[in-house]
Amino acid sequence: MLDSLRILIADSLPSVPDLAEPVTSHDVRVAACAMMLEVAYADGRFSEDERSLISASLVRHFGVDARGAEEIMAAAESQLAGAPSDVGFASQLVSEYDQDQRIVLAEMLHEIASADGWLGRNEEFVLGKLEEWLAVPRSFFTR
Repeated sequence: MLDSLRILIADSLPSVPDLAEPVTSHDVRVAACAMMLEVAYADGRFSEDERSLISASLVRHFGVDARGAEEIMAAAESQLAGAPSDVGFASQLVSEYDQDQRIVLAEMLHEIASADGWLGRNEEFVLGKLEEWLAVPRSFFTR
C-alpha cells in the first residue's frame, strides 16, 4: 500500500519544480526536508546514516540528483536555523500536500528517526508533534 502511495506522490507532484529551477525558501521540497532534518536532529546526533537516508529520500521522492538533494538540504538547514518553530513548514506542507502525500512524508520521518537503529523519547516526541501539525493520524503509525 505504501509503495502505491509513493507512486501516487511521484505522479502527482507537477507543482514541485524541476532541479533546473533554483531552490527557494518557499520550495515545498525545502519544507519537507526541514521536517526530515528536525527528526534527524531530535536525538542530539545527526549521523551519516541519517544524512544519507535524507539525501536518498530527496532523490527518490523529489526526482533530484545528489547535487540537488544537497542544495535542498542546505536550504532546509538554513531555514531551520532561522525559524522560530516548525509550524511554518508544516502549514506549507498541509496546504500543498494532500493527505496521502503527508502520510508518505510521515513514513519517511519515521524511517529517518529509526535510521540509527532505535527510536528515542525525543524522536518520538518530535514525530508526534510533526504528525499532529501535518494532520496525520498517529494511530496510522502505531504498531
